[in-house]
Amino acid sequence: MTEMKAERFEELMVKVVDGVASPAEREELMSHVIEHPELRAELEAQQALKAVTDGWMSRLQADLAADHDRTSPARRGVRGVGVSLLLVGLAILTAWAPVELLLDETVPLWVKAGTGLCSAGALLLLFHVVQTRFLSGDKDPYDEVIR
Repeated sequence: MTEMKAERFEELMVKVVDGVASPAEREELMSHVIEHPELRAELEAQQALKAVTDGWMSRLQADLAADHDRTSPARRGVRGVGVSLLLVGLAILTAWAPVELLLDETVPLWVKAGTGLCSAGALLLLFHVVQTRFLSGDKDPYDEVIR
């Protein structure tokens, strides 16, 4: 193969692997590969590499779309309202139910004690989550890492 033919072969191989070759260019490359079977492995290696890099790009695009969705102000607002409503509801249930049970004379003592302990544990965990997640003010050092 002369130097010009080597350049032409490389150009055709890049076009075929990238999927932008015309049918005539594809036919030209394939007839050359048939004449020189040792080049078939090189073409197959380039096609395999292209498949891997295409997979990487698909993954990166999916991660970027997920990150955009996660950081969207509208989504963050909806998520914030939902978490707030859930926390307020949990606080009311864990604070009000034990009071009602403690005031009711017909409820056995073991039910009152168990409910009080469960409510105290839930409130303690709720306080811990709020303190850790919302009040600490520490920024996650890995927030910018793309998976």
